[in-house]
Amino acid sequence: MTVDELIQKTGWTLVAGNAESDITSAYVCDLLSWVMAHGQEGTAWVTVQTHLNVIAVASLHRFSCVVIPENIAVSKETIAAANEKGVCMLSAACSSYGAAMAMASFGIGEVGA
Repeated sequence: MTVDELIQKTGWTLVAGNAESDITSAYVCDLLSWVMAHGQEGTAWVTVQTHLNVIAVASLHRFSCVVIPENIAVSKETIAAANEKGVCMLSAACSSYGAAMAMASFGIGEVGA
């Protein structure tokens, strides 16, 4: 599934970057060091964190996208950094759990599974 297909199926909003990447797995975590240790290329990462370090971690692992749940606001600075680094960010109205459940219902498995 591509990020664009995920957007079409969920109604989530593209906040930054482009939606062309393939999603190979999903991960839900807010502890950046933990995500750095367990992330992998192609992951759709769900986090409530919206600061610049999120962009650094997502870029490091070439995540397919970062999903920000509960319509949490993302600063213009973070959006600009995401666009500059080519990191796709999505906004979702649902909770982190809801985002994970939605992705699981589309056959997106967890990292390492």
